[in-house]
Amino acid sequence: MTANLKIRDLELVVALHEEGNVTQAAKRVGISEPALSKRLRLVERKVDARLFERSHDGARATDSGRNFVAHAADSIHAFHRAVHEAREAKHGERHKLRIGVSTYLPPSLIDTLHSIELPLYRDLTIQVIAGFSMELLTGLRQRRVDLAVVISPPQTPAITTLCISTSPFMIVFREDHPLAAKKSVSLVEIAEYPWVFFNRNIHPYLHDLILHRLDAEHRKVNIVHHVSQAEQVGALLTNDAIIGWLNPAGVERLAHRGFVHVPLSDKEIRLETHLATLAGNTSRLVSEFVRKFVKRLGSHRQPEQLPLPIM
Repeated sequence: MTANLKIRDLELVVALHEEGNVTQAAKRVGISEPALSKRLRLVERKVDARLFERSHDGARATDSGRNFVAHAADSIHAFHRAVHEAREAKHGERHKLRIGVSTYLPPSLIDTLHSIELPLYRDLTIQVIAGFSMELLTGLRQRRVDLAVVISPPQTPAITTLCISTSPFMIVFREDHPLAAKKSVSLVEIAEYPWVFFNRNIHPYLHDLILHRLDAEHRKVNIVHHVSQAEQVGALLTNDAIIGWLNPAGVERLAHRGFVHVPLSDKEIRLETHLATLAGNTSRLVSEFVRKFVKRLGSHRQPEQLPLPIM
């Protein structure tokens, strides 16, 4: 009954699950929204199950949908791995490593990636590919990158990650804001004020986690602006009520503007920088590079504090 399903169908289902939004999922797979909706209905007829519940807030996978997505992701990975290895064997590209890095990583980290030398791979070529974290995770699954440095990745059996640094979100406001004298703030405290918040496409997982946490606390947040750059946050803090979300690197860019910033104190909502690779990756080259890279980071007194790609 499912014989007519294609890899493309599986990819759009996984994209919709990860994006939680038809518009973003359609952009990701390169088709129109009506075409995605039509194809999704076809997939649901083929598997004889409703995979998503759709509303004005977006699309959420049903129990059947979550089970389908887990197996679909494995099938997509297997397909792209087969294609990649066939091309690799044809062109003899055994000593090329493609590393995805989250946008706005410190130059020092990219320097570290480029400085790694492996005695067994003296002809190693490293290609750095910048992007948002969720895009890079998709790139891993599709074998477009071999390794990725990503921020707070959601747990998935298909990808193995190693946390190499952790830092809090920073909450920024004008000097006369009621919270300006505090040493840290909680999610509930800042929910009382209007937000300048990061766009969902920057990091859908963290974006949704924050809003779902507030829903669980029966709090309704007032997001007055969505931004993608630290400088935009500073420009939009136009009165003493508004608060902005930044990471440590973004705060440094606004230091000269005279804003106050304090860390968000929350065990679940934080910026974790992970080195990620496919769980089934058996490449000796990848293994050796990871080992050397982690050793290099460990030689510093503190790991690099890496920024969320926004701010």
